[in-house]
Amino acid sequence: MPVIRDQVGLSLDRIVLATDFSPVSEKAAGYAQGLAKRFCSSLSLVHVIDLSVATRSECEAVGLAIDEIRHVTAENQERLLSDMTSAGVRTTAHTLESHNPAAALVGFAKELRADLIVTGTNARHGLSKAILGSCAEGIIRHASCPVLTIGPKAKTAPSGGLSFHTVVFATDFSSDAAKQAAVALSFAQNSVAKIYLCHVLGRPGKDISETISMELKFESALERLIPQSTHDWCSPECVVEVGAAAPHILELAEKVQADLLVLGAKHGASWFAHLVEGTVGQVLMSAACPVMTVCAN
Repeated sequence: MPVIRDQVGLSLDRIVLATDFSPVSEKAAGYAQGLAKRFCSSLSLVHVIDLSVATRSECEAVGLAIDEIRHVTAENQERLLSDMTSAGVRTTAHTLESHNPAAALVGFAKELRADLIVTGTNARHGLSKAILGSCAEGIIRHASCPVLTIGPKAKTAPSGGLSFHTVVFATDFSSDAAKQAAVALSFAQNSVAKIYLCHVLGRPGKDISETISMELKFESALERLIPQSTHDWCSPECVVEVGAAAPHILELAEKVQADLLVLGAKHGASWFAHLVEGTVGQVLMSAACPVMTVCAN
C-alpha cells in the first residue's frame, strides 16, 4: 500500500472557473470566489462557446447563431468579472470556441499551469448524456490538476468566507492513493478541519471472521496514508464499510456533515466518459457538498 512520507503543501496560486452561466455554474462561482479570497489566488473565468451547437446564420433551422452566442457570452462574462473584482479577487475573463469544450478547458488550464479547476455540473444521465456528454466529466477525466465540482444538490458557498470544517476522503487504493490523500489532508489542514479516510469493500468475506480480518487490514492501510505530523493538528478517523461504494460514501458524508468530499478519479481514453455509472458520477449527483477529484496518472 502507498504511504505518505511528507505531506504536500497546499498552494492555489491560479484557479480556473469553468462556467456556462447556468444556475449551477453561479453556485460554482461562489466557491471559486471563496477559495480565491482565502488563498489570494488569481482567478481565470473561462467560458467555451460550443461550436457543435452554434450556427453561422440566424436563418439556419438548427442551432443558435454564433454572433448572438458571442454577444450573450460577453455580457455574462462582464457581469461575472465585475462581481469578482468587486469582491477583491484578481480576475481575468477568457472566451474560447471549440467543438469540444472539455478539451479546450483542460488545455487552457494546463497552459496556465492552474492549481485547481472549479466547475458545476447537472450530472446528466440517460439519453441526454449519451447525446451531449458532460463537460464536467471530461474535465475530471483529463485534467492534470484537482477539480472541484459543484453538483446539483450541493449547498451554496457560505458568504462569510470559505472554510472546510469536515473533509471526507474516499479511496480505492489506486497507485496514486498517497498523492490523493495528501491533497485531501492539505485542504483539511488549511482549515484545521476534521478528516475521515474511508474505503468501501465491494463484497464481504466468506464468513464474518474473514470480513473482520479484511476490514482491519484496510483500516490499517488507511492509517498508513496519514503522516505522523497530521496528528499535531487533528485526530483523523478511518472508516471501512462493506457494500456499494457511492451510497456508503454519501452516507458517511451526511453523517459527519462533510463540507468537502475528496475522491480519486481515473484518466479516460474518451472525452465523453460515462462517469454517472461509476462511483464518482453517483456521488456528484447526490452530494450536498463540493466534490474534489484528483486524477490518477
